[in-house]
Amino acid sequence: MTLDSDIKQQLAKQAAELDKLMREEQGLDKVLASGFKGGLGAIMTIAYILAVLLALAIFYCGYQFFTAEPEQQLYWGVLLLLAFQAQVGTKLWIWLETHRSATLRELKRLELAVAELSGQQRH
Repeated sequence: MTLDSDIKQQLAKQAAELDKLMREEQGLDKVLASGFKGGLGAIMTIAYILAVLLALAIFYCGYQFFTAEPEQQLYWGVLLLLAFQAQVGTKLWIWLETHRSATLRELKRLELAVAELSGQQRH
């Protein structure tokens, strides 16, 4: 075989693999579940529990804010804002960790593909 035909075969193979990957369904549940596959899976569980607890705190503080006497509204309003900010930070960390682990997995796949291609070229 010539070098041109080898390149065409490799490009066709890569295009087929890319088409296969594009057809895979990537729903939100799969993206969020992928965050647990990394090395920080236990911490991710704790972060989700913390996010739920903070959501409950937001609802409780919001209820207290709207039902409290005017003298107490400042107290409950500050607690509401603090709980909200803590939840925003927690959710940002969850998304960042999810995308970090997805990026690392893609880099590993790319590394394996490059190693496979370099191994094929030697033969």
